[in-house]
Amino acid sequence: MKESRISPAGDFDNSARQYDHITALPAASSLGAEIKGPRLTDLDDAGFAEFRDALHRHKMLFIRGQDLTHEEHESFAARLGPFAVDAYTQGTAGHRNVHPIIKEADQKSKALFGSGWHTDSPFLAEPPSITMLRAVEIPPYGGDTVWANTALAFRFLSPVMQDMLRPLKVHMSASANYATQAKVSGKAIPFADDQQKQEALEGRFHPLVRTHPETGEEALYVDEVYAVGIEGMTSDESTPLLDFLRRHITTHAFTFRLRWEPGMIALWDNRATLHLAANDYDGYRREMYRTTTAGTAPE
Repeated sequence: MKESRISPAGDFDNSARQYDHITALPAASSLGAEIKGPRLTDLDDAGFAEFRDALHRHKMLFIRGQDLTHEEHESFAARLGPFAVDAYTQGTAGHRNVHPIIKEADQKSKALFGSGWHTDSPFLAEPPSITMLRAVEIPPYGGDTVWANTALAFRFLSPVMQDMLRPLKVHMSASANYATQAKVSGKAIPFADDQQKQEALEGRFHPLVRTHPETGEEALYVDEVYAVGIEGMTSDESTPLLDFLRRHITTHAFTFRLRWEPGMIALWDNRATLHLAANDYDGYRREMYRTTTAGTAPE
């Protein structure tokens, strides 16, 4: 029997709350909001508290016209919490926690860092909670980022499926992605150091359904890049289930796609989203910078 994706309707709630210092404009029914208000660096404590609340509610936020320096980027990200370990880079000169994500105009590859559906660094014992991404140079077309709401996807599963998934542990590892990238691009993914590489390839087992430590929402913790198996299952058993969940999470109705602009900032909650970067702009340069906020062990 041919499987078809669902087209869910109703029971979506990405509506905005009323704030005193910022305005949140929902970008889709599933997730995402544009934030209007003071420059990020000018947010006082009350405004920042509203910003954090909006991030938890909408799971992904974007803000236009910021044009932050590395120092300003790092300073604002520090308000979100301690910085997470980055397995892939050692940051930029003078800013250890600001990580470059750059594709040059002459760089052509079928594989691009971040081009599969993923959550950031789930192979860590304590994966990052929040990611902040800043656009500096954007191609004239392409290079969009797409997000999927994994909490919403979990809510649309049947109660029987939800109960079946809750006890399971997913193996998150960079091993499959490492092999695929090397095969497709002809060169290995660089890691920050040998220890980070070893930990990433070995990976960790985490709850397949995780509970958000601040909102209490349950969300699926499965992605396309790093989820390589399920504890206690054979590959023949786990692969069909993981494939089903990946297709379910990335159903169009659960997603939002952002067209970047220079000076734009986006932040998202890795505990309730997946994301991917479109690799569709060969011949053009794309320059971005990322920070990640430390998280806790998924529960």
